[in-house]
Amino acid sequence: MKRSKKVALMLMVPTTTMMLAGCGEDPAEAVVFSSPEECASLVASTSADQCYADYRAAQALHPQVAPKYQNKAECENDFGSGQCEAAPQQHAGGSFFMPMMMGYMAGQMFNRQGGAMPNPAQQEERTAAGTSGAAANPRNGIRTQPLYKSRDDRGTFRTATNTPVARQTGPVTVRPSQVQPRAGQFAQRGGFGAQAAARNSYGG
Repeated sequence: MKRSKKVALMLMVPTTTMMLAGCGEDPAEAVVFSSPEECASLVASTSADQCYADYRAAQALHPQVAPKYQNKAECENDFGSGQCEAAPQQHAGGSFFMPMMMGYMAGQMFNRQGGAMPNPAQQEERTAAGTSGAAANPRNGIRTQPLYKSRDDRGTFRTATNTPVARQTGPVTVRPSQVQPRAGQFAQRGGFGAQAAARNSYGG
């Protein structure tokens, strides 16, 4: 099967909607991938470069938005053994630690009118602009960004702010305001994942 047909079939699958809040805000579509290779295997060869441009954009954003922990043990408590790495930020005792990327969400992967993807140079400009400004304003309101998986919920892709977006790769429907990247917060043990989200929802 040609790649252009495969991606068309993938996009025909009903999109996953995991977030229902945000009254008055129109949902938007994005696509979740575990790797740029997975993306490139599905799209037309002429568009494969955009898969890698989106991945690089998510990689560049990763150290800025990922939750930070005082030490590796605290990070691995939330994300699992071998799933954390040193962050570029430092404290008096050494490096902070952050979870590794488990995938990425492409905010403007396809132009629904023609199946084309945005110019790679446009995504590079967004990456260079940082977490605010024009980089945060793709046409559908969803910024391309890294995704993570917590130790207590390995089946769910989550944003750096612990918002669940998908249980599998492929198209998703999300509320733009709920997935806007923010500067990474300093987290404590047990501060990320399904259990942490449940505690927060009940004010715990």
